[in-house]
Amino acid sequence: MDQRTVSDRVSNRQRFSLWQLVRRVLRAQRGAVAAPGRCLLEGLEPRQMLSISPIATPDYLLYHRDFGRAAITANPSGLSPSQLRQAYGLNQVQFGSVTGDGAGQTIAIVDAYNAPTIASDLHAFDAQYGLVNPTLTVVGQTGSFTLPGNDPAGAGNSWAVETSLDVEWAHAAAPGAKILLVLANSDSDADLFAAVNTARGYAGVAVVSMSWAGNESSSDPALNSYFTTPLGHTGVTFVAASGDSGAYNPDTNTLGVSYPAASPNVLSVGGTTLAVTSSGSYLGESGWGSGARSGTQGGSGGGISRYEPQPSYQAGLVPQTSTGRALPDVAMDADPASGVAVIDTWDFGSSNPWGQVGGTSLATPLWAGVIALADQGRAVAGLGTLDGATQTLPAIYSLPSSDFHDIVTGNNGYAAGPGYDLVTGRGTPIANRLVPDLAGITPTPTPTPTPTPTPTPQPVVGTLSINPNAVTAGTPVTLTAVNVQDTGGTLAEVAFYQETNGAPGLQIGSDVLVGYGTQVAGTTNWSLNISTSGMAWGNYTYYAVARDTGGANSTAASAGLNVVMPAPNAPANDNFANATVLTGTDLSVT
Repeated sequence: MDQRTVSDRVSNRQRFSLWQLVRRVLRAQRGAVAAPGRCLLEGLEPRQMLSISPIATPDYLLYHRDFGRAAITANPSGLSPSQLRQAYGLNQVQFGSVTGDGAGQTIAIVDAYNAPTIASDLHAFDAQYGLVNPTLTVVGQTGSFTLPGNDPAGAGNSWAVETSLDVEWAHAAAPGAKILLVLANSDSDADLFAAVNTARGYAGVAVVSMSWAGNESSSDPALNSYFTTPLGHTGVTFVAASGDSGAYNPDTNTLGVSYPAASPNVLSVGGTTLAVTSSGSYLGESGWGSGARSGTQGGSGGGISRYEPQPSYQAGLVPQTSTGRALPDVAMDADPASGVAVIDTWDFGSSNPWGQVGGTSLATPLWAGVIALADQGRAVAGLGTLDGATQTLPAIYSLPSSDFHDIVTGNNGYAAGPGYDLVTGRGTPIANRLVPDLAGITPTPTPTPTPTPTPTPQPVVGTLSINPNAVTAGTPVTLTAVNVQDTGGTLAEVAFYQETNGAPGLQIGSDVLVGYGTQVAGTTNWSLNISTSGMAWGNYTYYAVARDTGGANSTAASAGLNVVMPAPNAPANDNFANATVLTGTDLSVT
């Protein structure tokens, strides 16, 4: 794994040199900036811009029309949940008699550092807007309830604003869904991806929302397996922000895209400027951007990957390229000028706890809510949750254009236009149409014959060896999956299980997962060292299963381990000394 921190990968954005210079001048001349992260600038609209693609230590900039206007307010400003839900049709989703609100689904949100007041802030958010408090579970990056420390940047300039935005607006989009918040120990690649791994394997998680990124690099494709559904888990869709620097690397005019949004396994989310009435009626949208100045002034991330080949679901449907992964896939509101209200008492203080926030960091949890609604519809129909790489993304590109608002204006360095574009992808959701179609439960008036599917090549495990295969308890043992191959794809992982439920054959979910193997250098073998400490003597069965990045599993290979009784508990063996020789045909000996 690339061990650089996200901030190392995007050091230009974190410095934000121009605005930092302005801050220093203002402090020197005016001597009164209210708190870290609050910058008063003349002549521009009031908005808070939350940078997502290059976020490591968030650097919030508040734009003002006049000096002295409050940056953070006692009451909310910006769009409300009811306005957003009305504008995109989220409040009109129905599955027969069941209201589409995400009930029964779990949205996992991955961020860095602790958010000390997130639970109380979410309750205040719900009280302000009349929403029901959701089930909120907060864990550390390994899944334990031991949480990381606070952001070293301190209150007023921390990841906690990002976390508040993500949690509050994923909840606003899908009010009935549960929220799992997984907090990485830091904003390093190692910690953030460890948190993603925990989120994707957590029981019940259907969608993972990631409102952070770094500049794309050549090592990123090796990380794509993090954005796949784990063995034995229900389908998981991964959603990531495309970034806030338009078609450029942050603070430059160099074209570039962000990762993990560039992964072919991730739904990449761009941004728009949304116009609505006071009641939330949809008036229109344009692609968010500042043209060639988007790298420094903000805009929806988008462009063509230098390192990820074009996935099959984009083939022939993306006119801008036939070879590279294009992003974003979709979009929602992101311009801070049409941003939303966020409460964060730890950063903003208890007297003025509200801020108006934007960025593709807003669009991403909103789309996570859309996916949760679709998964709820599938549950109502008796179907499993969507797998992002094999179901959600191909569906996004095959759904009818009537499911989307096609955004034809705006420029992030590329121009928006009819059909797919590099600013807003396919567009923004008309949720009451898109969600049932995405769920795959909309009745088809004229069914068409289903073609015979082409068999998908699967990975193969040759044999499973256990060395040694007869031990006393406490002796280390090596499990080796021999000759693991996948001619039809790329191997992602090899899992080892122990038979525990008494039923013959591997039963994923009830037999115990022992761990994941590591490939033996220069071979097709994958091995895992295990401990036998505390095991009772007897015979044990183990299994090995290989999985590729497309989600296909191999047939399980099995082998046995004999844990023998150690001396002196075992009967003595004197090699038949003083043996009694029996003769005849009818004898009895003790």
